[in-house]
Amino acid sequence: MLSTRATTKNIAVLLPLIMPLNLAAVEKAPDELDEMVITATKTERSIRDVSATVTVIDRERIEKSNATTVDQLLKGVPGVYASRMDASSPNRIAQTYTRGLPGNGRTLVLIDDVPMNVSYDSQVDWSQLGTIDVDRVEIVRGAGSALYGNHAMGGVINVISKAITPGVKGKVDSEYGSMETIREAGIVSYGGEHSGGSVSTSYLESDGYNMWRPDTSVASIPLSQRDETGTRKTNVGAKFKHEFDASNLLDLSFSYLSDVATGLYRIPDYIAQDREQYLGSARYRYLGESSEATVVLYSRIGRMDADSANAANATSPDVARPGTMAASLISYRGDFDDMEAGIRAQYSHYLGSHHKLTVGGQHSDSQMTMINQFPAERGREQLVEGGIQLSGIFLQDEINYGPLNVSLAGRWDLWQTDGQFRDTKTSFPGQGQWGNHAEDSFSPKGGFSYKLTDDLVLRGSIGQSFNTPDVSQLYGNSRRGGTTVAYGNPYLTPEKAVSGDIGLDYYFGRQGYIKTTIYNTTAEDFIATVQRSGATVGTTDKINIGAIRAEGVEVEGMWKLGDFLTLYASYTKNDSIVTKHDRNPNLIGKQLTNVPQDQGSLRADFSLPYGFSVFGAFNYVGDRYSTETNLPSAPGGSAVYKSYATYDLGVAKTLVKDVTARMTFMNIGNDKYEGIGYIAPGATITGGISAKF
Repeated sequence: MLSTRATTKNIAVLLPLIMPLNLAAVEKAPDELDEMVITATKTERSIRDVSATVTVIDRERIEKSNATTVDQLLKGVPGVYASRMDASSPNRIAQTYTRGLPGNGRTLVLIDDVPMNVSYDSQVDWSQLGTIDVDRVEIVRGAGSALYGNHAMGGVINVISKAITPGVKGKVDSEYGSMETIREAGIVSYGGEHSGGSVSTSYLESDGYNMWRPDTSVASIPLSQRDETGTRKTNVGAKFKHEFDASNLLDLSFSYLSDVATGLYRIPDYIAQDREQYLGSARYRYLGESSEATVVLYSRIGRMDADSANAANATSPDVARPGTMAASLISYRGDFDDMEAGIRAQYSHYLGSHHKLTVGGQHSDSQMTMINQFPAERGREQLVEGGIQLSGIFLQDEINYGPLNVSLAGRWDLWQTDGQFRDTKTSFPGQGQWGNHAEDSFSPKGGFSYKLTDDLVLRGSIGQSFNTPDVSQLYGNSRRGGTTVAYGNPYLTPEKAVSGDIGLDYYFGRQGYIKTTIYNTTAEDFIATVQRSGATVGTTDKINIGAIRAEGVEVEGMWKLGDFLTLYASYTKNDSIVTKHDRNPNLIGKQLTNVPQDQGSLRADFSLPYGFSVFGAFNYVGDRYSTETNLPSAPGGSAVYKSYATYDLGVAKTLVKDVTARMTFMNIGNDKYEGIGYIAPGATITGGISAKF
């Protein structure tokens, strides 16, 4: 367990050692590193004036990275665990956790103020968030429900697109690498006096690799049934902007994703995943001298086909003759359709010179339908339907008096849901139709930042947050391997959490910074998957288990040595445990599954003569437990996803003006580590060329 007293002592020892070294090495510049951020308060503020813990990945850093999707950029961010091993890995196994809280639903992901967590399972289609059109990513850690409502329990990841600038501009990328991976991407934009637009596209195709763990039971999944998992991903985006005048602006955007995963099992006609998603939005902004307003309308429509496989020698009660060998290797084929439409609005106004008041609200309506068909049983059909409606209003006051900045916010939310689970096989358990279930929540938050000196900032915050169950947790009953079932629970209630942090930031002029934060989160009614008592191993239920606690320390730094070298470093120590378990008290004190207790990263970007640039990166992820008991789930099973470290290297050379060739070597140590259930491909090499105009 990570003791708060011990953590405080370690930081107290660490800071005096680090700060004099940097003070001696870097002469203070006359101007400050005064980056502006918008996610922490929903208004533009200096990063030194906000109480929240914020990391910014700017355009320069994005272009120097090898990342093609936003989740790959998050690997060096303290307090964030992004598990996808490679861009060719299926999007639906991507997991992104914040501050020791597992599950995609506990971190809100936005693109230009549009939420990206889908209603079925709170997943984010990271493949739709390519980097070619991204200007910056702001990661705010800690309770965010006071401003953002649902999902913002661990934090908010806000992806901000590039603005359309005057003239004709464009960029094209072309890459080829290991696993027969091909990536093509391009963007072109035009900005006139009052209007402009852009079109972007990308395509990724890869033969992929065998993602199966070596210790996967050969009895349940024979070697002859395992296959490489390849991918084909297509993205298309379009944007339009119009300035009615200097104060009134309109933005329209549309994007399309096609994400196909091939392989995984060597089964005829098997579809691992075929997903499409359409996203459209309209944003109106008013920018006045003492006030500003924003209204966003959006609609997201998704569909996915996916298969679930029986074990090759499974017996199942769901075939024509109970107790016989499964009649088909494909357990069921699922068709998923999800839709969300919403509106988000806010208005800010300065009250004198020291107060800025912001009021806003949102409403969203999500609907999801899943139909499962069973090749072994002609005519059998399974239906899952669910709807979730969310409404919320918030108020925030930002107060500034000299070196002191205070923010006070509160938000009221109403959550409503209804749904059903039906199976034409009436003997299948868990069927029913559930009417309107509603709960409300109030989420207050307060925070401060205080400039002890121009370069030394003390900050802290405390707030409440919540996370609602998604459709799969409420109504989805899914069979696995032909013999076990994961049951939903329509009586789940939203999770509620209290989070606090305190941090100390030191800025070395424009040359760099070091930021240290201690955090603590306690959550009640935590939703977890538990083994059903007396049932076959793997037969599970979704329940509100009681309570958990996550606490830790985050350290991140940046140091820029002229135009030659930029260094980035981060470290996270986290401890996430069960503190109350109504179903199984023996699990109290156990670590939450899939959450690393240690993470660290180092990165160096070099700018060299003759047009060369080089980067080197090191990432470390510590052990993670794979079972709720922290013990092997079966003979020969593993309770721990082992720690791993990766070493990456990239070299780029400017051939002529605006044309650059590059070579990237990922995971040089060839460590076939495990993300969550699947292994990494080992060492990969990619070569490419990019051109701007």
